[in-house]
Amino acid sequence: MKRLLIYNVFLLILMSCGSNKQFTAQDNQAYQQLQDLVASRSFEIVSTSARPIATAAFTKVANSNILGPGNSAGNIDITSNSNKLTIKGDSISGYLPYFGEQSFGGGYGGNHTGIEFKDIPKDYQVIHNDKKHFVTISFNITDQYRKSDNYAITITLYPSYRSHIRVQSTSRTSIEYSGRVSTVEDAKQ
Repeated sequence: MKRLLIYNVFLLILMSCGSNKQFTAQDNQAYQQLQDLVASRSFEIVSTSARPIATAAFTKVANSNILGPGNSAGNIDITSNSNKLTIKGDSISGYLPYFGEQSFGGGYGGNHTGIEFKDIPKDYQVIHNDKKHFVTISFNITDQYRKSDNYAITITLYPSYRSHIRVQSTSRTSIEYSGRVSTVEDAKQ
């Protein structure tokens, strides 16, 4: 009986910790601007960090300091690496540096070792989370140079213009990126 009481108290505390955040008018305006940006289909994301799946083999390589000072197998600063994901109309293009393992056969395509695509995606979907104020975009796309590699990409955008990209590949371990989203016009300035 005492155990049941403790369980119920714990459950009640857990439920009271739920997110019932009350958004201000400013929060709502920022969320609406984000929705308008996504609806325009004219924006780009530049990432500042990559978070590969830290497998045992990748961790061994990372521990050799090959990734540079301050980086680890689970978090890599890519601010000095060229990278961009652009959505312009129906077309999506991107170059994201890749850190991780290839799961099975196939080469890395010469100089094309990153995640590279430029095409009209399949299964493009936008989901607005009005309760938590973020937008999720998901789609499938084929690598531009490695035709056997297909990506399931999920982008989460926040009103602060932070971005989170998750890439799941058919032949490589998954990787995530964090960065910032901006309009294509703002990015060119």
